[in-house]
Amino acid sequence: MEWKTISTLSDQAIRTVGRIVEGSHDITVFSGARAHPLSAQVAGIDLGEKILVLRVFCPTGNIGDYLPGGLVSFDLEKINRDDSPLLLCFEKVQASCERINSNLFELRCTLADSLLITVKPGGVRVPFLLGMSASVTLDVYPGSLTISARLCNLSVGGCMFEVPLEESTPLTIHQQIPNISIEFPNGESLRSKGSIRNMRPFGRARHVAVGIRFVDLDREARQRLLYFVTESEAELARRVGMENRRARVSPLFLTSSTYKKPANSNKRQNKLPPMVHAIKEVARQQHIILHCLKNEQPFPEDILYDGSDTLLHLAESDRQQFLYGLRYLSEEAPWVRHSVRVAALLGDTLLTQPDLASDAREAVAGALLHVTGKPLLLSELLPSLDTDLTVSQKNVLKSHMKVLRRQLHKVGWSPGPVLSRIVADISERLDGSGYPEGKTAEALPELVRIASVIKIIDTLGHARNGRSALTPLEAYRWVYNHDGYDRKCLSRHVRRYGFYPVGSLIKYTGGFLAWVMEIDREGAPSQVRVVKNLAFRDSKLDTVLTGQDIRQIGKLEVVVDPANFQL
Repeated sequence: MEWKTISTLSDQAIRTVGRIVEGSHDITVFSGARAHPLSAQVAGIDLGEKILVLRVFCPTGNIGDYLPGGLVSFDLEKINRDDSPLLLCFEKVQASCERINSNLFELRCTLADSLLITVKPGGVRVPFLLGMSASVTLDVYPGSLTISARLCNLSVGGCMFEVPLEESTPLTIHQQIPNISIEFPNGESLRSKGSIRNMRPFGRARHVAVGIRFVDLDREARQRLLYFVTESEAELARRVGMENRRARVSPLFLTSSTYKKPANSNKRQNKLPPMVHAIKEVARQQHIILHCLKNEQPFPEDILYDGSDTLLHLAESDRQQFLYGLRYLSEEAPWVRHSVRVAALLGDTLLTQPDLASDAREAVAGALLHVTGKPLLLSELLPSLDTDLTVSQKNVLKSHMKVLRRQLHKVGWSPGPVLSRIVADISERLDGSGYPEGKTAEALPELVRIASVIKIIDTLGHARNGRSALTPLEAYRWVYNHDGYDRKCLSRHVRRYGFYPVGSLIKYTGGFLAWVMEIDREGAPSQVRVVKNLAFRDSKLDTVLTGQDIRQIGKLEVVVDPANFQL
């Protein structure tokens, strides 16, 4: 059965799009055949002909993969700074394509046969937009892992919801969800089992669109679901200004005192420096790579190397600002934060060594990839990587490199020798106490030894499995006293990053906390951002001090863990 739009609503689609693109918005063109979405801009709207004209930049110059059969799919996101974005997905829209130049294309999209409300196999699908909301709760592993989501559309056959990227890690296509709960603003709800039919990153934002098929609904649940779909359709019609529809608000969308609106997981951090946005984009790409691996989709090699090239370029452009920008990774999932930080510092280190600089791109890509096997291991026995692990769970995690290699083989991607070496050996130790193979010093070249030192110092610098975070000095001492690490590599690391590394949080004797933004040749902070006066714990500061002005907040006392101060 071919999808078709209910005729009475077709005129509203183009008008709704017109209202959205008048404000701040993002448009991305996507394709099941490609992991990397393309950014698009609106070149024009013809309300009479119901035509949306998009200009799309395609780096490869081959846009055919995004237009199978002359049909294009794209996400439209209206960005709300103070509320959750409005998300709208247009799938299989008839489009004509004209090449403007080698990489720029113009798409004329006909929205008359696309969706606001769509008839498809399984019935009417109603998108939730213009302020319509419903919360979704998934019991992924009953008793151990629950995920909250935001409903995007609803039909009698299933639904689509959006989940923050970092929370989508345990989900895979074809996965069975034992309990899905959808709650409307008035408190009415539906419970069902479900099966994940599809997943994909939603545009360029930090969330994933997940399509669910409802499973094993009894007669009462089916009738209740039909009521929800019918009421949602009527409410959407009312909000878009349809004629010949009842004017009253659907009871489903009258907010009760106990209803908790889905959290806004997509607030934009517009005040961040451009370099930080670039670093966080590399972090976002880590989730895209994982998504492709766990769902056995073509490996996104271009995304991996784009991340590697970005980190190397930033390190060469403004090194101290780059190192300071890495502190913003604290908001990322720990496995993402760790992989990007290790990759960044490895690239920064290799660029200074002429005999190893030529391997920097491959080595950084390997560091970005080296822990991706850990989230691939998530299951009911290992529901999370972010909690204290049992001994058996730790042993399971030690197989993450073998799991990663197996998954890369499944998707048909063979990395080069330098990348493979980093992934395989970064957790090995000179004394044979590492894993996965217990290699010893003679089997571990200098490149691996450097990466190993960077990895362990970053690991020790963050709280993990009940162990408190170590200061840089404590971490250096730990590594120096361990026979598994190269002391020459450690000494070079200490000389390069110092005891008060850029991006670390320091306590001063005056009771102030400050981020280190730059250090001088002796390794002392020469520029800091003061963020808290401990005498007034609920207050926040944002003052940059340089040179002699730093003395105003006292003498440098100690590096502290930002997590202990909610920073």
